[in-house]
Amino acid sequence: MPASLLFRCAPGRTVLKTWMILQKVLLAALELKPDALIVADPGFVGWLREVSPQTEVHLSVQANTTNYLTASFWKKLGVSRIILSRELRLSEILEIKERVPDLELEVFVHGAVCMAMSGRCMLSNWVTRRDANQGVCDNSCRMPYRLYANEGPQCADYKEHEGDFFLQRTDRPELPPVALDEDTWGTYFMSSRDLCALEVVPDLVRAGLDSFKIEGRTRSVYYLSQVVRAYRMAIDAQGTVPEEARRALDFVDGRGFMPGFLKGPLPQNYESTHVAASGGCVCAQILDYDAQTCSCRVNVKNPFSLDDSLELMTPEGMRLCKVASMKDFRGGDADRLNPGTEGRIFLQEVENLPLEQAQFGFFVKQTNLNPETNT
Repeated sequence: MPASLLFRCAPGRTVLKTWMILQKVLLAALELKPDALIVADPGFVGWLREVSPQTEVHLSVQANTTNYLTASFWKKLGVSRIILSRELRLSEILEIKERVPDLELEVFVHGAVCMAMSGRCMLSNWVTRRDANQGVCDNSCRMPYRLYANEGPQCADYKEHEGDFFLQRTDRPELPPVALDEDTWGTYFMSSRDLCALEVVPDLVRAGLDSFKIEGRTRSVYYLSQVVRAYRMAIDAQGTVPEEARRALDFVDGRGFMPGFLKGPLPQNYESTHVAASGGCVCAQILDYDAQTCSCRVNVKNPFSLDDSLELMTPEGMRLCKVASMKDFRGGDADRLNPGTEGRIFLQEVENLPLEQAQFGFFVKQTNLNPETNT
């Protein structure tokens, strides 16, 4: 499997001593023979071309490549792939690919979206002195905020504002106001919804885009399994997005989905930073599978009972399964398993379940059943 190393350094942030340390780190990384280095700073791009011309250099999204002239410039400097800015529309991406066809292009298609220009944010630095551009963002934009009139910290007698609040530009009164909804925790007006470009994948495939990027930091293995499976199906379909790909995304939590700048508009989610999955949730991860007893030892993620409708998810897909019985971590019979424990699930029957598939499997609990199809 190809492996790339990400190396970011904001221009103007390196003194001589720091530069010498970074040189040693990069040279040590090159000894590992990565398939490519993802770099944002032009100085490091030039240095890498001198000391290791055989190493592939991929340009980070933080370099903000937004047009074909910039893409051509980086190509001449030896960059083999560019991760395009997340602020581009679909038509702009297609134009860059058409004008620079022999340059590999990578585009974000799913996941968290930073409130700042392609992630070049200083909010975390300002609030907690943690540098988002050095990989230690504290997600300040995702936190709840409260609006109050009095100075000083708010005490236990804090009262929520009554009525509706809106943010209006005074220089452009014709623009619609932005609603600032506030729940018991506060408001989330800086938190963007998650990008979901599943419906745009056919256009990107037809245009010959080389790589599709999923933002998966701090996400669970289950989340990545469902999302990667969805986009793999959409890419392989070579046309209309399969309904099964859309359904896979119904089983993951998020912040609400939007198409980003690709097709717009850009709806925000001012009410919360969490939107529960509409189709269901993961209830257990398979640790091992015993073919003789047709049972799985599992790590329980969410509570579930014998009478819940479960699907077995493996790299081959999802299918309904019937649970015959369950045992808790003590080995006793159980009607319900709770998170934070292990247990064993005995299935009535599972056809064609190879061990190498089962060990990457999950049990998924349905919460939105269609009575006609039972799915």
